[in-house]
Amino acid sequence: MGTLHKFIVLTACCILLFPSAAVQAEQKQAETIDELLEMFDESNCLECHEEIHSQWSDSWHSKAVVSSLGGMHNFIEIGLKKEWEAPLTKGQLLKCLDCHAPVVNFASEELAVKIGEMIVTAFKEKDSAAGKAAKEELAKLNVGCLACHNIKATEVARGYNGPAEENMIYGPRGDETDGAHETLQSDDLTRSAFCMQCHGIYKAADGETINCNTLSGSYLNSYIANGGSKTCQDCHLEKGHLFPGGHDIDTVRQGLGLQVEINPYQHLPGKIAGVKSDTSWVPSAVVTVFIDNKSGHRIPDG
Repeated sequence: MGTLHKFIVLTACCILLFPSAAVQAEQKQAETIDELLEMFDESNCLECHEEIHSQWSDSWHSKAVVSSLGGMHNFIEIGLKKEWEAPLTKGQLLKCLDCHAPVVNFASEELAVKIGEMIVTAFKEKDSAAGKAAKEELAKLNVGCLACHNIKATEVARGYNGPAEENMIYGPRGDETDGAHETLQSDDLTRSAFCMQCHGIYKAADGETINCNTLSGSYLNSYIANGGSKTCQDCHLEKGHLFPGGHDIDTVRQGLGLQVEINPYQHLPGKIAGVKSDTSWVPSAVVTVFIDNKSGHRIPDG
């Protein structure tokens, strides 16, 4: 047996004996939502990062599942059941929840299917006791601290970065934290490509390409292509972890230029619909509105 052949055999044996961290992580599967959240316990984050947690609590990331029940219900009930005649599976559900609740990657197949069924119940039966209970349980799932600072932190270039290390916190600076937790610097968290994992074109595990919005396309093909240099974070982290967007009036004002020109005049007297007198001068105006898109992507979008 040649040296190269021996090396290949030994390498294969090592892979079999010592699976990657990614495989090990995938073997951890929670059977309940509470167990799932225990695997990614974020309660300690609040102790040191109270202001950031407060901002996040008011953000749409904190309600990423319950704010999108309609769309996910349609995906399950209309897309899977009617159009594709496909069963609800964890793999199918992750086409929504890999972004809306990344911790579901670590749920068992049974729990993932149950979560999908709860989504349908919470939307279809929203006024019933069952619907309200399902929504309350689903509210535990969101885009939390560890969704970005661990689970998705290395996914921009996983082939290069490898899977996220268990219990590791990834940040843009890698600051020391007085022993509260380990922190690794990740430049990816400062780049638009990080946000585009979800706010852009999503590639599912089965190869299906999903484009829930057009943010990444208009950002790259229009803004960047024409010389723009700002990242998503430059604008959407101005208010910290509130992640303001179209729902924040200050952000809308920054992204849209508005100019209004009003030219008043009077109609000549005559028979005008809705006016009793034939000789009344009717006050009128020509209103011209100029709207300038100053953001880095098309508006409206999501």
